Amino acid sequence: MDGGIAAVAIGGAGLLTGSLTRTFGRAKHSAPKQSAAPATTPAPSGPAPSVAAASVPVGGSAQVKDPATGDAVYIVQPKAGQYCGLSAVCTHSGCAVDAPKNGQLYCPCHGSRFDAATGAVVNGPAVKPLPKYTVTQAGDKLNLGPLQS
Repeated sequence: MDGGIAAVAIGGAGLLTGSLTRTFGRAKHSAPKQSAAPATTPAPSGPAPSVAAASVPVGGSAQVKDPATGDAVYIVQPKAGQYCGLSAVCTHSGCAVDAPKNGQLYCPCHGSRFDAATGAVVNGPAVKPLPKYTVTQAGDKLNLGPLQS
Protein backbone atom coordinates (compact mmCIF):
# COMPACT_ATOMS: atom_id res chain seq x y z
CA MET A 1 0.00 0.00 0.00
CA ASP A 2 2.82 2.42 0.89
CA GLY A 3 4.47 1.79 -2.50
CA GLY A 4 1.26 2.83 -4.29
CA ILE A 5 1.06 6.11 -2.37
CA ALA A 6 4.71 6.84 -3.16
CA ALA A 7 4.12 6.15 -6.87
CA VAL A 8 1.17 8.56 -6.95
CA ALA A 9 3.22 11.24 -5.15
CA ILE A 10 6.16 10.84 -7.54
CA GLY A 11 3.85 10.89 -10.58
CA GLY A 12 2.10 14.04 -9.36
CA ALA A 13 5.44 15.75 -8.75
CA GLY A 14 6.52 14.83 -12.28
CA LEU A 15 3.38 16.36 -13.78
CA LEU A 16 3.87 19.53 -11.76
CA THR A 17 7.51 19.78 -12.80
CA GLY A 18 6.61 19.29 -16.48
CA SER A 19 3.95 21.97 -16.26
CA LEU A 20 6.28 24.44 -14.61
CA THR A 21 9.05 23.90 -17.12
CA ARG A 22 6.78 24.55 -20.13
CA THR A 23 6.99 28.33 -19.80
CA PHE A 24 9.78 29.04 -22.29
CA GLY A 25 7.80 31.89 -23.88
CA ARG A 26 7.68 33.77 -20.59
CA ALA A 27 10.25 36.27 -19.47
CA LYS A 28 11.86 35.47 -16.16
CA HIS A 29 10.37 37.77 -13.51
CA SER A 30 10.96 37.81 -9.81
CA ALA A 31 8.06 38.42 -7.45
CA PRO A 32 7.37 42.15 -7.13
CA LYS A 33 8.51 43.73 -3.89
CA GLN A 34 5.88 45.45 -1.81
CA SER A 35 6.58 49.11 -1.16
CA ALA A 36 4.74 52.23 -0.12
CA ALA A 37 5.17 53.77 -3.58
CA PRO A 38 2.69 52.70 -6.28
CA ALA A 39 4.07 50.26 -8.84
CA THR A 40 4.58 51.53 -12.37
CA THR A 41 5.11 49.65 -15.59
CA PRO A 42 8.51 50.43 -17.09
CA ALA A 43 8.29 52.39 -20.31
CA PRO A 44 9.50 50.47 -23.34
CA SER A 45 12.91 51.59 -24.51
CA GLY A 46 13.75 51.89 -28.18
CA PRO A 47 11.54 51.22 -31.18
CA ALA A 48 8.51 48.93 -31.06
CA PRO A 49 9.23 45.32 -32.03
CA SER A 50 8.61 44.70 -35.71
CA VAL A 51 8.83 41.94 -38.29
CA ALA A 52 8.76 41.82 -42.06
CA ALA A 53 5.18 41.47 -43.30
CA ALA A 54 6.39 38.75 -45.69
CA SER A 55 7.40 36.64 -42.66
CA VAL A 56 3.77 36.37 -41.50
CA PRO A 57 1.85 34.24 -44.01
CA VAL A 58 -1.94 34.01 -43.97
CA GLY A 59 -2.73 31.59 -41.14
CA GLY A 60 0.80 31.89 -39.79
CA SER A 61 2.67 34.00 -37.29
CA ALA A 62 5.95 35.55 -36.24
CA GLN A 63 7.06 35.90 -32.64
CA VAL A 64 8.24 39.12 -30.96
CA LYS A 65 8.67 40.20 -27.34
CA ASP A 66 6.40 42.64 -25.49
CA PRO A 67 8.85 45.45 -24.65
CA ALA A 68 7.10 46.18 -21.34
CA THR A 69 7.09 42.60 -19.97
CA GLY A 70 9.49 40.62 -22.15
CA ASP A 71 6.77 38.00 -22.73
CA ALA A 72 6.38 36.41 -26.16
CA VAL A 73 3.69 37.75 -28.51
CA TYR A 74 2.57 36.21 -31.79
CA ILE A 75 1.88 38.58 -34.68
CA VAL A 76 -0.71 36.67 -36.71
CA GLN A 77 -2.44 37.11 -40.07
CA PRO A 78 -5.69 35.15 -39.82
CA LYS A 79 -7.00 36.61 -43.14
CA ALA A 80 -5.11 38.30 -45.95
CA GLY A 81 -4.17 41.82 -44.86
CA GLN A 82 -5.63 41.43 -41.33
CA TYR A 83 -3.00 41.46 -38.56
CA CYS A 84 -3.16 41.33 -34.78
CA GLY A 85 -0.94 40.43 -31.87
CA LEU A 86 -1.82 37.72 -29.36
CA SER A 87 -0.01 37.00 -26.11
CA ALA A 88 1.79 33.66 -26.13
CA VAL A 89 1.06 33.27 -22.40
CA CYS A 90 -1.87 30.97 -21.59
CA THR A 91 -4.44 32.64 -19.35
CA HIS A 92 -5.01 29.39 -17.44
CA SER A 93 -1.65 28.79 -15.81
CA GLY A 94 0.89 30.97 -17.60
CA CYS A 95 2.42 28.34 -19.87
CA ALA A 96 3.64 29.31 -23.34
CA VAL A 97 1.14 28.44 -26.08
CA ASP A 98 2.35 26.95 -29.35
CA ALA A 99 2.38 29.01 -32.56
CA PRO A 100 -0.92 29.10 -34.46
CA LYS A 101 -1.79 26.00 -36.45
CA ASN A 102 -5.09 25.28 -38.19
CA GLY A 103 -6.51 28.56 -36.89
CA GLN A 104 -5.81 27.83 -33.21
CA LEU A 105 -3.13 28.30 -30.58
CA TYR A 106 -2.66 25.27 -28.32
CA CYS A 107 -1.38 25.21 -24.74
CA PRO A 108 0.60 22.00 -24.22
CA CYS A 109 0.37 22.18 -20.42
CA HIS A 110 -3.35 21.54 -19.93
CA GLY A 111 -4.89 21.47 -23.41
CA SER A 112 -6.49 24.91 -23.67
CA ARG A 113 -7.04 26.09 -27.25
CA PHE A 114 -7.52 29.65 -28.46
CA ASP A 115 -8.83 31.14 -31.71
CA ALA A 116 -5.84 32.46 -33.69
CA ALA A 117 -7.86 35.39 -35.09
CA THR A 118 -9.33 36.69 -31.84
CA GLY A 119 -7.60 34.99 -28.91
CA ALA A 120 -10.99 33.69 -27.70
CA VAL A 121 -11.07 30.43 -25.75
CA VAL A 122 -12.08 27.50 -27.97
CA ASN A 123 -11.46 24.78 -25.38
CA GLY A 124 -10.67 25.05 -21.65
CA PRO A 125 -9.58 24.81 -18.94
CA ALA A 126 -8.70 28.46 -19.72
CA VAL A 127 -11.71 30.77 -19.35
CA LYS A 128 -10.15 34.13 -20.34
CA PRO A 129 -9.06 34.96 -23.91
CA LEU A 130 -5.45 35.65 -24.78
CA PRO A 131 -4.59 39.35 -24.42
CA LYS A 132 -4.57 41.19 -27.78
CA TYR A 133 -2.12 43.76 -29.09
CA THR A 134 -2.51 46.32 -31.83
CA VAL A 135 -0.41 45.66 -34.94
CA THR A 136 0.18 48.36 -37.54
CA GLN A 137 1.68 47.99 -40.98
CA ALA A 138 4.24 50.52 -42.20
CA GLY A 139 5.39 49.59 -45.68
CA ASP A 140 6.81 46.09 -45.53
CA LYS A 141 7.04 46.05 -41.70
CA LEU A 142 4.51 45.00 -39.05
CA ASN A 143 4.91 46.90 -35.78
CA LEU A 144 3.67 45.62 -32.44
CA GLY A 145 1.54 48.23 -30.74
CA PRO A 146 0.13 48.51 -27.24
CA LEU A 147 -1.83 45.90 -25.36
CA GLN A 148 -5.54 46.44 -25.97
CA SER A 149 -7.78 46.78 -22.95
